[in-house]
Amino acid sequence: MNNVEIEDVYHHDFTTASEWEVFIARLEEIIHEWQLPHAQPGPPLKEGDFANLSWEEHTEKLNFADVEFFFKYFKLQKEDDGSERSRTPDPEEVLTQCQKDILNSRNDFVQIKNGYPELARFYGIREFLLLVPVKQNSIADETKMKILLSSLTIAVSNAQCEIAAFVQVQEQWQNYYLGINIGKGSRMHLNMVHLKKIPPHCRHLTGLSTLFKQKISEGCGSGVGLDTVIVSVRLSYTLKDWTNSTWTQEPPDFDFLQGETLGVDELGKLPFGATFDPIKEFHLYASWSEISENAVVESESFSDLEPLSAPDWSLKVEMVRNPACLLGEYLSNFLQLCGNQKSLVELLGEGAAYVDNENQSLSSAFNILTESRIPSLTTVVSRNVSKSRKNIEGPITEDVLLPILYFLFPDAEDNTRAPYDSDALVIDEDQWRGIKTCAIDSLVWRLAIVASHCAFNLGSVNALAQLWHEFVQELRFRWERGIPVPGIGPGFPDCVRTCLLHQKLQMINCCIARKKTREECERREMGLDQETAAQESTDDSEDDEFFECLNEEEAEARRQSHQQHLPWNRPVGRLAKHPTLRLIQTGEPLYLPVTQDPVPKTEDQLEEDAQVMMQLGTDKTASEMRARLMSASLLSDMESFKAANPNGQLEDFIRWYSPRDWIEDDQGEVDEWGQARGRLSARMLIDKNPWSSTWESAQPVPAHRQKRLFDDTREAEKALHYLGSRRLGQLAQLLMPVLAHAALVTLHEQKYEALTSLPSVLQTINNRLQFATKPIHQKMQIYEDIVHEIESIESLIAQFNSLRLKLTDSNGDKDLTSFIGQLMHNREVSVPNGPRGAIGARITKMFSDAQKAAYMTNSMSTESDSLSLDTKFKPFPEPSAKEFILRTMAPRPTPSSSLQPQRLYVSLHRDGIRMAGAFSEDTIFY
Repeated sequence: MNNVEIEDVYHHDFTTASEWEVFIARLEEIIHEWQLPHAQPGPPLKEGDFANLSWEEHTEKLNFADVEFFFKYFKLQKEDDGSERSRTPDPEEVLTQCQKDILNSRNDFVQIKNGYPELARFYGIREFLLLVPVKQNSIADETKMKILLSSLTIAVSNAQCEIAAFVQVQEQWQNYYLGINIGKGSRMHLNMVHLKKIPPHCRHLTGLSTLFKQKISEGCGSGVGLDTVIVSVRLSYTLKDWTNSTWTQEPPDFDFLQGETLGVDELGKLPFGATFDPIKEFHLYASWSEISENAVVESESFSDLEPLSAPDWSLKVEMVRNPACLLGEYLSNFLQLCGNQKSLVELLGEGAAYVDNENQSLSSAFNILTESRIPSLTTVVSRNVSKSRKNIEGPITEDVLLPILYFLFPDAEDNTRAPYDSDALVIDEDQWRGIKTCAIDSLVWRLAIVASHCAFNLGSVNALAQLWHEFVQELRFRWERGIPVPGIGPGFPDCVRTCLLHQKLQMINCCIARKKTREECERREMGLDQETAAQESTDDSEDDEFFECLNEEEAEARRQSHQQHLPWNRPVGRLAKHPTLRLIQTGEPLYLPVTQDPVPKTEDQLEEDAQVMMQLGTDKTASEMRARLMSASLLSDMESFKAANPNGQLEDFIRWYSPRDWIEDDQGEVDEWGQARGRLSARMLIDKNPWSSTWESAQPVPAHRQKRLFDDTREAEKALHYLGSRRLGQLAQLLMPVLAHAALVTLHEQKYEALTSLPSVLQTINNRLQFATKPIHQKMQIYEDIVHEIESIESLIAQFNSLRLKLTDSNGDKDLTSFIGQLMHNREVSVPNGPRGAIGARITKMFSDAQKAAYMTNSMSTESDSLSLDTKFKPFPEPSAKEFILRTMAPRPTPSSSLQPQRLYVSLHRDGIRMAGAFSEDTIFY
């Protein structure tokens, strides 16, 4: 116990006597941590450094009198900063870095990048220290201000830090700072004045110059000699009234839907552009740099500072925040419809309802009689019969609806103005590959665009419901009369590259084609049966309806076949002779059978089949049922094979149908017909496997006498019922992928030379849209993000187009494109050749037109015509703001003191006046 050392926990530093001294000591410590003492001045600032270079920032938190402060250090990052820090300070160097910077005019009036404190702009300095209250407490008490400023003065003096130090006082929004800069033999006071009311003598350069000289001579009598005061001036002009339509970006005219005629070209495209001009204001800055105060006069009665005589012009554009754009509004409006759960009956009345008929059609009844022994998935789906076409009333008038329907179904019009391009309906592997929608300008493409027009312009949800009802009625009309649906790519439903709606329309076309083929076969079969009966009555022979002999060898083979087979077992349904294979048992040529075409299925049907398979379970019974469900097509092909090859065996079928399951002998032995001997694979030899079981149950039935694997009537009715029973939100979800794709194509067609990063953004949207369109069940959240991105891009392009319209008449000027690109980054950009260039002339014309309009309005309101337009009118209004920077070298505080840099920044604007003075004095020679 006696050896335990007690730690000195309660050690106090009694050298710090008060909170104020602790606060000052902490400031010094932070300054040393940042390695700021004895900083060597860097190279002179170059033009544009404040605008182009980034700022380095360090922050520490400290307390004083129960108030938390942030102590910050800001420094402009220069390329040679590291080398300048390591240099040995020059003992003969008199001016500090801050004093050198306030005399440098290269970055006068430049906007500070990234919104850093405007101290750099007020004083033109590249680095400074700043003390700010954490909780934005206002330091309005003069005693507190002096204590904080004194603390900073003592800290930087003790640390021998020659960097300017400021403390923020008054209200936060005032950006009011007091500061100090201490050098080896000089001290510079950095003070501000901020007033809401501008004193009359401070409104012009003459009064400000007098005030500046008075401040320099303050306290040292009239014997102080002043060098010539150098002045930099900037006048600001604001233009926000686009009274002349020449300067206004007009939105696309899509009111055609309300007019007397309907344009086909306008129906097939989406609108693009801002509904109002996206440019809010022009800020023009006319600048004069480093002119002698004796060379210019700017007083209450006269001014030499005319903008047209300024050597430098710069322009800044203020954009409308989130401008309303047509394409974005179309997409947002349609996206909102995706959540609408109203049905067509609720929107249009009972006339839009589809009622199922309990009575089956005659053809369906015969189909039941010829049901296959192998069940199919389609047998569990309810059958729908044709419904009568019903006319309903809606917000779309007939004179508008008919052109829309002719645009969607141009083959219904004799002299169509918008036919479909059959070559363009095939989805090529182009730049839009991977987006699962449809071909550009196909029926579904046109339908999505027209639907967006209807939903936005013609009556919202009711108009869209009316259009969809008429569209489905037209599809039913075409199905009942066997008229193919136009604007749909050929082939089976493309479940890989097209959307579900396009697949449904492809299914209807498939059904129409199968129906035509089936009816033609039935008519031909009836004629052939009659001809066959007549021939059998005379020569007891039968012609094959699927194969016609072309030479003597085949004719001899047919005669032998007729002699070998009984009348009820003669071959039928032959397509062609296999080039190499013969039947194993008899050596007869193996004939390829005529089989039924594959069964087309849409994506939702494939998903339904998969769910049914999964719901069957995994036991033995379920496996057998699953095998039977999947063997419907296999049974049909086996029956066709047996009909074409009456002496064929399972081995013969496997050799043709599944060659991988026929394993030839390694020894290369051949049978008596010259064919390689072989055997069935192991899976084909399993007892009672599906292949052998199906072969045993198969009967020799040609394809045209089998039960149809694909019931075109039933599938067409299912597709029509699916489309006709969609609620409004489900309909919008079917069309939303196509509409988003069309919007992306519309964006891609725009010209955006100045927006260099836009192609990569469009590619990002393309990739996101590919991901969104893949699943059958759409995720609306992804489309919301896509719509937001398209809206932002549309606004950018609209801003670019508006700026190009205002600033030039030509579209191919690369300099102008670069100029507009910089303006769109919210930057102040120098106007090429100032008021003497082409862009300057356009800007002058805009201001002049606005002044004329304002003068004419005032003249009409006052009814005063005493003065002519030429004497009353000026091309530019009064400046909205004035900025002055006055510089000189003067001996302070006494005539015998060394020359010290003096600077005064003045900003005059509608809200008041701000002065930021930097006045140096000699601390050695008083």
